[in-house]
Amino acid sequence: MENRFDPACEVIVVGAGPVGLTAALLLAEAGVRTTVVERSTAPGDLPRAISLQDESFRVLEQIGIADDLKAESLLDTGSRYFGLDDRLLAEARPVPSRLGHPAKTQFDQPILEQLLFDRAVTHPGLEVLLGTEATELSQDAEGVSLRVSTPDGPRTLTSSWLIGADGGRSFTRSAVGIDLVGSTQPQRWIVIDLLNETRPRDPYAEFHCDGRRPYVLVPGAGGRLRLEFMLFDHEDADEMTSPAQIRELLRPFRAELDPADIRRAAVYVAHQRVARSYRDGRVFLAGDAAHLMPPFAGQGLNAGVRDASNIAWKLVDAVRGGATDRLLDTYETERRAHGAKMMMLSRRIGAVVMATNPLSTRLRDAALQLLRRVPPVHAYLAGMRFVTPPDYSDGVAVPTGGTTAADLPGITTGRSLSQPTVTDPSGRRAGLDAHLGRGWSVIGLGADPDGLDPYFTRIGATLVRLDGPGTDETAARGNGADVVRVREDHETLTAGLPGEPVFVVVRPDRYVAAVFTPAEQARVVEVLRTHVDDRVRAARQPTA
Repeated sequence: MENRFDPACEVIVVGAGPVGLTAALLLAEAGVRTTVVERSTAPGDLPRAISLQDESFRVLEQIGIADDLKAESLLDTGSRYFGLDDRLLAEARPVPSRLGHPAKTQFDQPILEQLLFDRAVTHPGLEVLLGTEATELSQDAEGVSLRVSTPDGPRTLTSSWLIGADGGRSFTRSAVGIDLVGSTQPQRWIVIDLLNETRPRDPYAEFHCDGRRPYVLVPGAGGRLRLEFMLFDHEDADEMTSPAQIRELLRPFRAELDPADIRRAAVYVAHQRVARSYRDGRVFLAGDAAHLMPPFAGQGLNAGVRDASNIAWKLVDAVRGGATDRLLDTYETERRAHGAKMMMLSRRIGAVVMATNPLSTRLRDAALQLLRRVPPVHAYLAGMRFVTPPDYSDGVAVPTGGTTAADLPGITTGRSLSQPTVTDPSGRRAGLDAHLGRGWSVIGLGADPDGLDPYFTRIGATLVRLDGPGTDETAARGNGADVVRVREDHETLTAGLPGEPVFVVVRPDRYVAAVFTPAEQARVVEVLRTHVDDRVRAARQPTA
């Protein structure tokens, strides 16, 4: 594909998997010239990841593919855990999402990759170099230089920044000398993906911890079905993936097996490793290049999508001017801790599933049966509250001062903003995200945000007034011509407001950066300016 850019791009993304393309599309949608480098010549066709969370759909909605993916997915799914004698030990389903999307969904990765690929190769702000391998990387204080091998010969790409989203065997990670910390689990698993499943199944992933040969069964939409079986030390990987052994493993599930229904049969081992650092100068790691985790919590791809969303908006601010080095450092602060936490969760769930010792499996079953009788513990497990969302309060966030809106529902500094359904003055209903724009936003809860410090408009924030469902339209009309005005269909973010105006600063990734009253505004601006300095951005604006 010919180069459409002159001068050089602003960000290079190495890797056109789901994480790399998500980051690239978020950058391009914000007007950042981006080049994607990918060794393959087509999108991936292997059904690797199969579980998506609400936050991932929220990100995919920003690039316009969420609805198309939902149409091909099994929405609102849960998990069931079975012990000895196939006795049900626990049933878990996420609490209803507050982000405006299904809390947990079984999807098909090839469909996701095709949707991302189709959007990327037609996007006017993206250059996608297929069949292109990165061979050499260097950087200095001004930018990054990437030597690549293309079908037309060697070429050198230059940019201000680079994202390495090139998988577990990342060239980028090796090129900058960042190692992985962690281990590899000794147990091997065979994964078999099937088509044309006709047996009706409940929308639950099933973990069968039978103490003999643990296995996992995950139904999908459109007759898709995944089965995974743990292998024993003496079993040969090639033999276990032979047609005869696959047929034997699947006999309890498919009495008659058409070989054409087997999409994939492969043996894998799970790694539990995290990159020692997510950043080296102008180079950042994302997705499997930054973390590898067992599949038992379904967090690998979701963590990668969070990475993409987090680094993309920070590089947008870096390209536009005003982003401080402190802002870029928060990528690692915010993402590495949560990635490591999800890796540990996956490992712990795996230890429960893979237990085969007779004594430990009996003790496990007895303990889980007892815990189900303790209401708080049962609610914790049944609501899948052990899959904790990120908390970025140590990153780009301003601690709430005094008593300001500290207990407002759906609004917590450092956490993702709840997304209620809202109605605009024309009567159109949509999620709140549709009115927040692609960058920063400031929401006035029942108050106009147009009289705030000029800092917010200088960093390009969208100003939104959000009123409660019973607000009189005339009273809410206000005087600010540049303020977006919407009203909640059901009281959510506007519930429990204090008597004075409250404003919410929302980051481009929909996380809450600050909650403040007019009296606290100066302190909020002072802290945010250490991350994004509007004075530097203003100085870089072209003169008329």
